[in-house]
Amino acid sequence: MKPIYAKPPLGSRAAFQVRKDYFDMLDTKWHYHTEYELAYINYPHGKRIAGNSIATFEGGDLVFYGPNLPHAWLHEPMVGTEEGAAYNAGLSHSAIVVHFSESCLGESFFAIPEMSAIQAILKKSTRGLVIYGEARKRISQWMTKLADDTGSRRVILLLQILEELSTTKEHDLLSSAGYWDNLNDHDAMRMSSIYEYILQNFTKEIALDDMAMQAHISPSAFCRYFKARTKRTLKEFINDLRINYACQLLEENRHSITQICFEVGFNNISNFNRRFKEIKGITPQQYRINIVGVHHNNIK
Repeated sequence: MKPIYAKPPLGSRAAFQVRKDYFDMLDTKWHYHTEYELAYINYPHGKRIAGNSIATFEGGDLVFYGPNLPHAWLHEPMVGTEEGAAYNAGLSHSAIVVHFSESCLGESFFAIPEMSAIQAILKKSTRGLVIYGEARKRISQWMTKLADDTGSRRVILLLQILEELSTTKEHDLLSSAGYWDNLNDHDAMRMSSIYEYILQNFTKEIALDDMAMQAHISPSAFCRYFKARTKRTLKEFINDLRINYACQLLEENRHSITQICFEVGFNNISNFNRRFKEIKGITPQQYRINIVGVHHNNIK
């Protein structure tokens, strides 16, 4: 699943691009681009990959990605449901996607003092943001209008959305800091191969020699190269992926914590608990209790 560099086809007179796509089954290529991306995916249940984050979503997905962060969406069947017919009824689902550059409204527009809060959220978006709650509801409605409007109204709506993003607390960071940072074209191709291999094998034991072979360099050179690009060791990076995947499984609440431990690639429960707490700040059991509590409060 090598990421594709995707250049949004901006019109010659457009400051930024807005498009609405219709589809049956959610399945986008893993890709990246130099523009910022706002995406509202109107889909009942799917999987989102953003940098080193892997998670499922329900009832639609709203994200804000900074430049060069690889991402994709995939269909994820809901366990215990008969859903085949729902995804064979024509182009019944949609996505609204906005691409813009930091200079789309002028080279220094976002650098003026009045834009300082928006500049901060643009910087934050390099890790990817998922938006939820009332903020998601408001922004998705504005994005629907954005897809239909023309002229100056589009600019006003884009700024309104960015203003909302800069003030709301209803968002979470997705990928780790420093992921996929400052890569040239050669680095991007090499890191694509490395990440593709890790993503396909992170729940199994990954040998350093195999990773070095993917990069066509020696094991010692690979360790230096990988840490320089990702700001973490290979082991730390793989543990991030495993723990993020464990969070998804804990939220689904279908397996015991011991089962999840082995499913995500750890070979003993004590190491799993220790790594989980290092990365998330709480134990897997506490994480599950917190998630169950949130779901219970939402039902009330």
